[in-house]
Amino acid sequence: MHIKKYARPWLSVLLLGVSTAALSASGVTPPSFAHQTPIALTGTGPFYQLVLPMAVYLGIERNDLGDLRVFNGQGEVVPHGLLRPTTTAVTQARETPVPMFPIIGSEDPQEALALEVRRNQDGTLISLRTSSATAKPAGLVRGAVLDISRIQGDVRALHLEIGTATTPFHGLSVETSDDLQQWRLLKSDAQLVRLTHAGQHIEKTTVDWDSPADKYLRLLWRTPEAAPAITSASVYTEQTALNRAPVLWSDPLHPTPTQNDTYEYRLPGRMPLEQLRIGLAQPNTLVPVTIQRFVPGRSRRHPGGWLSLAQTVVYRLDSPQGEVSSPDIALSHPATDRLRLVVDGRSGGLGSTPPTLHVGFVPHILVFLPRGEGPYTLAWGSTVIKDSALSVATLVPGYRPDQPLAASPATLPPMALNGGNVPGTAPDTPPTLSKGVFWGVLTVGR
Repeated sequence: MHIKKYARPWLSVLLLGVSTAALSASGVTPPSFAHQTPIALTGTGPFYQLVLPMAVYLGIERNDLGDLRVFNGQGEVVPHGLLRPTTTAVTQARETPVPMFPIIGSEDPQEALALEVRRNQDGTLISLRTSSATAKPAGLVRGAVLDISRIQGDVRALHLEIGTATTPFHGLSVETSDDLQQWRLLKSDAQLVRLTHAGQHIEKTTVDWDSPADKYLRLLWRTPEAAPAITSASVYTEQTALNRAPVLWSDPLHPTPTQNDTYEYRLPGRMPLEQLRIGLAQPNTLVPVTIQRFVPGRSRRHPGGWLSLAQTVVYRLDSPQGEVSSPDIALSHPATDRLRLVVDGRSGGLGSTPPTLHVGFVPHILVFLPRGEGPYTLAWGSTVIKDSALSVATLVPGYRPDQPLAASPATLPPMALNGGNVPGTAPDTPPTLSKGVFWGVLTVGR
C-alpha cells in the first residue's frame, strides 16, 4: 500500500517526460499549424523565393513571423529565411550627341569671345558667329559652343571625337551658360590626349566636372593653332530611378460605433503599420486627425491606454483638374490590433459616414531550400511554435543585399493569394503515444 500511495504521482511525472520526449522526437508537424497551403516551384533552384500574401499576415500569430514553416512531402521542416525588400536608387549614365558650333576668330582671344547667335523659338541654336569685324570664315578655330538645352538630366561629362593633330596633348577649358552672355567655369584644366606608338594607342577624349551644367557649353583651346578638329560631340547624363518595393494593402477597415468624432478600428492579423490610407466619404472634406494605437496594460500601475502615432491633415477636394486626396500616411511601427482616429471637431467633422482605413506594408519574401521530396507546404498560425528562420546570408551562400537574390520563383494557389479561406487543421495537436510506450509506462507504474 505504501508503494501504491506514491505510484500515481510518479507515474504522472513519467508520462509527462515520455510525452515531451515523443514531441521532441517527432518535431514540428503540419497539424501544429492553423493554416496550410501547397507551394508550386518553377525553375531550377536550388533556392526558391516567395512573396508572402495577405492571408499569411491575417493568420500569423507572431509579429516576427516566427510561427511560419515550410514542409516537404515527408512532413519534415526545410530551412527558410525572410527578407524585407527596400526602395533602391538606380543611377544610369546615358550618352547623347549634341549640336556643335565652332568659334572662329583671329589670334586675339578677346575678339573670339564676343558671339552673335540665332535661336529657334524653343531656344535651340541655329547659328553662331563672332561679332569681331576682323573675324573671317577662314580664321582660327578657337573652340566651340555646344547646345545642350534639350538634354534631360544632369550633364556632368563631355565626349569629343577629334581629328589628327601635330601634338598629342590638347588643353582646354569648359564653361557653361544659360543665356550665352554670362559664363560659369566648369573645368579650367581639362586635357585631351591621343598617343600612338608601335601600334599601341592611348586616348583620353572625355572631360568631366562636378557641378551640373546649364543650357550651353563653351570649349576654348589653350593653343588653338595646334588644336585638332572636333568632328562630333556628345554629353553624358545621369538619371536616377527609384525601384520602390511593392506595397500590400488590406481591404477597407470600418470602425466600430463611435462618438465625439472618435473612430476605433480592429485590425485583423499581424500587419505591420508602415502606411495608412484614410478614405473620406464626402468630397470637399478637410480635417486634422490624430492617429492613435492601443497599448495593453502590464499591471495596475501600468493599465495601458491610447498612445499617439501621428498627427496630420486628411482631405478630399474637388478641383478643376479633378479630385485631389491627401497622400498616404507613413508610419513605422510593428503590428497592432487596435487603431483610433480622433478628428478635430473644429473643422466640421466628417459627417454621418465614418472614414475607412487601409493598412499598407511591404510584404516579406520567404526564401527556402526544398530539401527532400515534394509536394511542399507553407504552414503558419501557431501560439507555441518558436522562431526558426535563418538569416538569408546564412541560408544562401554568397548572398549580398546589393545584388539580386539567386533564387527561383515559387507561387501559392489563388486561394491564398486572394486572402481567401486556406485549408487548415486544428492547431497544436498533441502527439499520440504508441501502444508499446503506453503499456510500458503502465507496467513501470505498477
